[in-house]
Amino acid sequence: MARPRFVNSFLSAARRVGIRPGPPSLRVHILLWTLLPLVVFLLGLSFTDVYGHQQAMKVMVEERDRSLAQAVAGRIADGLGYHARLLADLGSDPALLGTGSDEPARALAQPSAPFEGLVAFDRQGQVRATGGDGNAWAQAGFAVSLAAAAGGSARPAYLARAEGGLAPYHLAIAVPLSDGGALVGVLPLASTGVPVGAEGLLASAQAYGRVLDEQGVPIYEAGVPARGTPAADSVVTTVVPVPGTDWHVELSEPWHSLVPLVLRYAQATVLIAAAAVLIALASMVVGVRYVSGPLAALGQQAQRVAWGDFEAVGRSVGGVEEIASLQRALQQMAAQVRSYQAAMRGYVGAITRGQEEERLRLARELHDDTVQSLIALGQRMERLQKSCAREGDGCAAQLGELRQSLRSLVHDVRRLIADLRPTGLDELGLEPALEMLVGRLPASYHAAFTVEGTPRRLGLDLELALYRIAQEALKNVEQHSGASHVDVRLSFEEQGVRLVVADDGAGFAAPSTPDDLARSGHFGLLGMRERAVLAGGSLRLSSVPGRGTRVEAYLPSRR
Repeated sequence: MARPRFVNSFLSAARRVGIRPGPPSLRVHILLWTLLPLVVFLLGLSFTDVYGHQQAMKVMVEERDRSLAQAVAGRIADGLGYHARLLADLGSDPALLGTGSDEPARALAQPSAPFEGLVAFDRQGQVRATGGDGNAWAQAGFAVSLAAAAGGSARPAYLARAEGGLAPYHLAIAVPLSDGGALVGVLPLASTGVPVGAEGLLASAQAYGRVLDEQGVPIYEAGVPARGTPAADSVVTTVVPVPGTDWHVELSEPWHSLVPLVLRYAQATVLIAAAAVLIALASMVVGVRYVSGPLAALGQQAQRVAWGDFEAVGRSVGGVEEIASLQRALQQMAAQVRSYQAAMRGYVGAITRGQEEERLRLARELHDDTVQSLIALGQRMERLQKSCAREGDGCAAQLGELRQSLRSLVHDVRRLIADLRPTGLDELGLEPALEMLVGRLPASYHAAFTVEGTPRRLGLDLELALYRIAQEALKNVEQHSGASHVDVRLSFEEQGVRLVVADDGAGFAAPSTPDDLARSGHFGLLGMRERAVLAGGSLRLSSVPGRGTRVEAYLPSRR
């Protein structure tokens, strides 16, 4: 994966000043994997402690605001009750309840301050008398409805909404009369103590207080409401009823502004913990890239070394410095093993050459002496048979049988000679010798032999090694595979020769390491591998039960 441009620029600048950035060492990864979880734990503990303090502060703010709202509600109730009692005292005047037509009017002629107007209603809701500017709104909807509400109950009724003819910022109070009527008075809202009480809710610059009527309509508002929609857990809202009325006092206040700065920004702790987690995850990803991945690649290289591919360990796997040191140690070990194998190869090669020379000597002796003697014996017997023909048929028949036995013996001896030393290999080369070897298989195997590349003569030892490998592979096909098709391919490549013998037989579970070949009794396969290794090449074996077997040998050419 390509690095971003700014990363490449940073690395180039670091190299110019003499810094050689590279993957962190395993020690750094261990420290990160150890310390970062501890940091996350401590941050989580700190966040829990801060969160607990925040909740305690929130409860304290709620209790303080409730006490303040209750005090303000009590003060408003006292003001309303005071004016209701003033109105009730006027309503208890006998003149107001008199039967004369001018007595009620005289009782309300001079309304008591701070009432701006008064209206007395009888039990039927008819205006009995007015005082002040009460005559102007005596028939207003608010006065009639308020009088009806007070006349049907034993407590005063209050109205502060600007509806039904009631002027804004005014309060209408209705008290019941003893004869079933009602007395309604109107006064400025500022005279009732409601604004002063609402302003008393502002214990802080961010507080916002309201006095609400029975329908939730604001009667008076103090402070500035928060802009937008604040988070539900950031504002404490307290609602307290006003005694003796259906009104309520509401106080809203952002409690975060009342706590210390270190407790106010607990979210920063979460961000720090998240950053620590991200760093830990990044460290793990880097660990997978620079530790686990290179270790897996190094393990695969070590497995290839076990099969004789010493060049595999030379390819760098990257990773931390410890893995690089481990790879260098593995490279040194592979070099020592290669040197040891080279020495052993010379020793075993000498032994093998001695064996082949002995086989060649035996083949020559059998060919020059035994076979020639048998042929001569056959010729003499043929002459004897002709001479015996004159004497009787019995002697001739016996001599014929003896002659046939000698022919079979000669054939067997010649085949033994071919097994000891393929004469076609010395005279014709590897390609014809393999073609004759494949041609000896029974027709039921449908054997095919192909040659790729430009055929050329190799060294006698290389040709003999390839021939013996093919001979052993085909022997295994006949004895164990039960195959119906066998393919033998000889490829002449630029740097060497490749021989592949594949069949579609029963197959088997191929061992993972060369040592398992000997432990599982596959000595023929082990011998083929040893021949390939002695010739400086390699042998690969792949087989799956039920899917056949493939043997591939590669021997480098000698310049």
